[in-house]
Amino acid sequence: MIEQFIPAFWLAVDPVNIALIVLGVFIGTAFGILPGFGGSQALALMFPFTYFMEPAGAVMFMLSIYSGAEYGGSIPAILIKTPGTSAAIMTMLDGSPMAMKGRPRRALQISNVSGVVGGLLSSVIFIFTASGLAWVGLQFGPSELFAVGILGLTIVGGFVGKEPIKAFIGCALGLLLSTVGDSSFGGTRLTFDQPFLYDGIPLIVMIMAFLAAPEGLRLMLAAFEARREGAGSHTPSADDLIRSGADDGFGLRDFVKILPASIRGGLIGTAVGALPGPGPTVAAVLAYNEEKRWSRDRDLFGTGVDDAIASPESSNNAVVAGALVPALALGVPGTGAIAILLGVLVSKGIVPGPTLFSQGGPLAMAIFIGLVLCNIALLLVGWFGIRFFVPIAYVPARILAPFVLTLLIVGAYAYDNSIVQVVMFLVLGGVAIALDKVGFSPLPVILGFVMGPIIETNLGRALIINRGDFVAAMSHPIALGLLALAAIIAVASFFSLSRKKA
Repeated sequence: MIEQFIPAFWLAVDPVNIALIVLGVFIGTAFGILPGFGGSQALALMFPFTYFMEPAGAVMFMLSIYSGAEYGGSIPAILIKTPGTSAAIMTMLDGSPMAMKGRPRRALQISNVSGVVGGLLSSVIFIFTASGLAWVGLQFGPSELFAVGILGLTIVGGFVGKEPIKAFIGCALGLLLSTVGDSSFGGTRLTFDQPFLYDGIPLIVMIMAFLAAPEGLRLMLAAFEARREGAGSHTPSADDLIRSGADDGFGLRDFVKILPASIRGGLIGTAVGALPGPGPTVAAVLAYNEEKRWSRDRDLFGTGVDDAIASPESSNNAVVAGALVPALALGVPGTGAIAILLGVLVSKGIVPGPTLFSQGGPLAMAIFIGLVLCNIALLLVGWFGIRFFVPIAYVPARILAPFVLTLLIVGAYAYDNSIVQVVMFLVLGGVAIALDKVGFSPLPVILGFVMGPIIETNLGRALIINRGDFVAAMSHPIALGLLALAAIIAVASFFSLSRKKA
């Protein structure tokens, strides 16, 4: 796959793609600053705009939003002790005390630089391991790809959330919804003689309904609560929030000091990102704990230690590239945000899986070169744009809620210029909110929906090749091994749950 580096490089540095990367970093950082509004929600809102983009540009745009959101969450965590994303909680532990000591700019710059180190590290690791993934892709046919889809569902079902049964039910619901419309085996399913269902449920509507609608409801409730309590809407200026004291600089010598912690955090984030389920929050917690365990200044953690900010920030940004490896190679997303990125590929007619590396041309390599460029843009935007982003943390819910809901409804309508898509979004959004209330994660539902057509199509091809003999189709060594692993994971997840209850 290394021979694809040159064409991939020129694809990544296309002026349009560079502009999309910079725009994505701005948008992602702005969304990340909003408390509780993380990368998944930002990507769900921006998904409709990718329909007007080329595949490489669309993925780079969304990756930039994701990376920007992970960094943006640290800004309110440091300045006003209100994490914009859940992963930024670990940054808050030492970032906020440092800011209170009169060094807010230093804390923000450590967060920015260490996050870029983690992102660059994980991207480079992938670029040098991509050739092996391309070789693996050549070994996979329809039977193996069907087995990969089943394995992906069982991994997410077994490891997402505290209750595997709910995760597996979510996967089943996603698979069921993916069958609506024309069938690859002939005929239609679950259309109830409604013409608008013949083409199935649009992926964009599913993503917005299950990942953004619950957040929109949360914002509405927050707005009503604030109005009832008569909360003020005073917005402090950036100068008020970044009031520097002595020793608030961050230079090359300081960078050299935090580099080891940033590298350690980046390696942890890359490893955690490759696992389905944990995501940036778990990566940040592990990085912080390991840094504290081995630090000579462990007793000072929680008072404003440089390494205590650098390590978790590096890890949660490294998760982005780390999570792309199993997502692109196996079609298994580690987080809800990565599931949306898979949705972008599917919407462009690109099937994620092992063959993407062997038959997808320079696209896969271009994505990771684009991620390197994204981190460079993040460094510049984060370094020079702090004062412009800070006031966003104070946008009141009464303004944000109608903006988000309007954007969602317009996005649903713009898909096909039809009110039917809006009604579909509202109905599915209601289902998503109800599932959220009873503890169901949206990730298994989205993965089941994305993987459903891939599983069905490859099953059909495998049966055709083997003249309808399912046993023969699944007897291929790799397919058999993957199915056996899927069965082991499913059984182990339920066994683990029963032991916890006991």
